[in-house]
Amino acid sequence: MSVRKLGWVTFRVVAAGLLVGMFGTAAMAERLDPQEARDVEFFQAMENGDIDVKFIPRNAAEANVIIKNKTDKPLHIRLPDAFAGVPVNAQFGGMGGMGMGGMGGGMGMGGMGGMGGGMGMGQAMGGGMGGMGGMGGGMGMGGMGGGMGMGMGAMRIAPEKVRKLAVTTVCLEHGKPDPTPKMAYKIVPLDVVTKDERVASLCSMLGRRQIAQNTAQAATWHLTDGLKWRELAAKNRVESRYSGNVPFFTPVELRQAMTVVNYVTSQAADPSGQSESDSDSETTAADRYNTASAADQG
Repeated sequence: MSVRKLGWVTFRVVAAGLLVGMFGTAAMAERLDPQEARDVEFFQAMENGDIDVKFIPRNAAEANVIIKNKTDKPLHIRLPDAFAGVPVNAQFGGMGGMGMGGMGGGMGMGGMGGMGGGMGMGQAMGGGMGGMGGMGGGMGMGGMGGGMGMGMGAMRIAPEKVRKLAVTTVCLEHGKPDPTPKMAYKIVPLDVVTKDERVASLCSMLGRRQIAQNTAQAATWHLTDGLKWRELAAKNRVESRYSGNVPFFTPVELRQAMTVVNYVTSQAADPSGQSESDSDSETTAADRYNTASAADQG
């Protein structure tokens, strides 16, 4: 083959490669075009069959939320401020009428031992995703962090792709068995488990990482189970006749939990939660919590 012919063949091959590359890039751009992403609410998308969601508790304080986009279009998913993880087949008649346990939380922190005992299904968990910018990390609701962020409380998932969120949680039923990865759980709106607005606020704050997990847990048990502060102070995470007892909560965590309970209670009584100067300054739960925390530690 002559040099001239070889050059023409090479040109055609390169040109074909460029065309394939350009069309492939265009197709990908069309596939991921932000304008093409459909805006959906998390639980509504579950109900409509647009997404498949698995809720897998890691322990009493953490869980993974695995979300799959079942459609052929990108989805911009608005994440819930608060949620609950409940054992599959559990039935609820409102908080206090729960036959099964559950978790509530905000994504993050290590496991909490000694939260329950006995046989039976695990307790309900609660949490929030309002401060999560995406999926891809561990839910530490404390907080699921991620790299697919679309802004505060939302995430984007490409067509037929799967993302994982790590969330921090709190348990909603003191004394029931701790959740484990072997237990079958599902995620539901928090009001399926409790309609207490104070608990919803706690889960939302946990999801936005405005309060620490252990502080949120003390406040939650005080509200959901009526545990008095002295009972929480006497609760041990570890009890050993050899190495001694390890308290479940520190004095600082309990003082902070009291501050948080006072705050969410006042918010429930006055949902506006704003002074006359709210147009000049927006005081968030985190602001008040951090101020109280600094005073406790000062």
